[in-house]
Amino acid sequence: MKKPMILLAAGLLLAACSNTDNADKPSENDTAPAAEQPAEQNDASGLEEGLKGDTEKVELPDVASGDVPANKKVNFTGTVFAAEDGKYGLKADVTDAAEDVLWVDDLRLGERTEIPEGTEVTVYGSYTEKDDQGVPVVKAVFIDTK
Repeated sequence: MKKPMILLAAGLLLAACSNTDNADKPSENDTAPAAEQPAEQNDASGLEEGLKGDTEKVELPDVASGDVPANKKVNFTGTVFAAEDGKYGLKADVTDAAEDVLWVDDLRLGERTEIPEGTEVTVYGSYTEKDDQGVPVVKAVFIDTK
């Protein structure tokens, strides 16, 4: 019983000790106030443009044939031909009878607006390979409507 009491007392003494001399000095981990930070860090659209700029434009035939590696950051422009539960089906041309389609999992943050069928969109995200039916899938972080 004596040892736990000594450890408890030592712990309390150490906890009571504080280093008030360094309280007024900024530490290395402190950052400048938001007003002093560059505007690009404060602007969400700057971050969005940077993330969009990291993507590579791909064409549907390249994705459908497997020429695009998995987890590649891509962007694709197409027309919505189907929309259901946060997933969108895109075709390069909805009047084309070709079966080349791309499914998009909508991972957008913030406000989500439903995208009606027939809308032309550009999707920015990550290609995740094909689903069980052999259809290419992109996880979309940004979806721009035209």
